[in-house]
Amino acid sequence: MSVLGQVLRSLQDSGRGSLDPDRVCVQLLRDCRHAEQHMLGLERQCRQLKAEFERLNARQAPLARRLAGLEQATLAALGRGEEQQARRLATEVAAAEDEQDAVRQRLERLGRRLRYYQDRWLGAERHYHDLCRQLAMAKTTACVRKTMAAIRHHPQVTLVNAKQALADIRAREQQKDRDPEPDDSPQALCPHSADQVLARLQRQLGGRP
Repeated sequence: MSVLGQVLRSLQDSGRGSLDPDRVCVQLLRDCRHAEQHMLGLERQCRQLKAEFERLNARQAPLARRLAGLEQATLAALGRGEEQQARRLATEVAAAEDEQDAVRQRLERLGRRLRYYQDRWLGAERHYHDLCRQLAMAKTTACVRKTMAAIRHHPQVTLVNAKQALADIRAREQQKDRDPEPDDSPQALCPHSADQVLARLQRQLGGRP
């Protein structure tokens, strides 16, 4: 027997063969708890990624200031003709530029992962609230009476509708499982060299009036 058939069979009344509203409520309650745990797990993941993104993003401004200061010092050394000092400073500039590139790349990757998990969290939240609404409806006396009346008068139609609803839920879950997480593998960065920095700053220095 398929999983869908087992679920339907577990919700049937053993005497009449129709859906048991009490078991439906129990099943919905279990689904709500499972959906809540899933939603909270995704929320924690989003908080962790957001905190990591903010910590890394806070490094950009100090790094940019340090890089600007090193470039100015290198330009000054070139202007004074201190080639050895200029090369030493250019090496520091190149290292700072490499660090800046790495930070930017990491921020881009974190941003993609954060958006991915935020989308999943919002979807899980909608699913959880939808289940809660279904549970609240199933618990009301009026809903139970209508459900029992529908089962007594149209057992086959009710069973078909239940099958279709469960099939739709199963299809949505399978689609979520197929959505891959963004590729988090870092791309190779092109390292900066002191020669490149010196050449660039010398051109900049030569272009000054």
